Amino acid sequence: MTMTCYWFSGTGNSLHAARRLAEAFPGMRLLAITDRLLANPPELSGEVVGFVFPVYAYGPPPVIQRFIRAAAVGEIGYAFVALTHGGGPANATVVTDRLFRERGLDVSAFFTIRMPSNYVVGSNPVEGEKAAAIFALGEGELAAAQAVLAAREKRPATSAGVGARFKSGVVFPLFQKGVKTYDRSFFATDACNGCGTCVAVCPASNITLDETNRPVWGGRCEACLGCINLCPRQAVQTGSLTKSRRRYRHRDVSVKDLMNRA
Repeated sequence: MTMTCYWFSGTGNSLHAARRLAEAFPGMRLLAITDRLLANPPELSGEVVGFVFPVYAYGPPPVIQRFIRAAAVGEIGYAFVALTHGGGPANATVVTDRLFRERGLDVSAFFTIRMPSNYVVGSNPVEGEKAAAIFALGEGELAAAQAVLAAREKRPATSAGVGARFKSGVVFPLFQKGVKTYDRSFFATDACNGCGTCVAVCPASNITLDETNRPVWGGRCEACLGCINLCPRQAVQTGSLTKSRRRYRHRDVSVKDLMNRA
């Protein structure tokens, strides 16, 4: 039987985690969750099926919800979910478990993996010793998860308490409403040279170049922030929030790794 890990990632955290976790299952295939996969969703089946994606506002990204609800569910021997996060997953594993159970998907093991945040809209990405410490923490969590996966052990979703339930129960639904118009404030400054990197890395095929080779966003944004973080000239901005802030990409994932994902 097949072994497949489905991943979604804007700036590489979840792709790196998927690669590391797949090492527990030699021969496991990695498939990116993009608009192309959603247009022709596969049957979720096989000896091992994994899902790796970031936490968005204390829950699973909207694209993950659409993917799980669109895909057919077949026979699965062992399923796992790993959620990368920038410091607070709250009740995201429980919310995700509920989503999967609605589709008849019984997840054997859940993991949360700490990574540096790519949320440049809200804060300046960390660097130096602070970034190194977070990377070290994440690698330790990935190694521990690998051991659980290699033994095919159970690890249920767990609630983090009242505060976590509030965040995932209130903040997450509000975020989902707002994501529909998330890209309305995105624009490119005069630093843009029309290279098309933003077009190539967008998992939703939401960006095109106009007649002046400037990016135009089409209202199908997945809020991954790949276009903002991966622009080689830091030309993509949102309002005035990002102009003075650094950009983020996982140190072990290249821009090319995130381009034109099938």
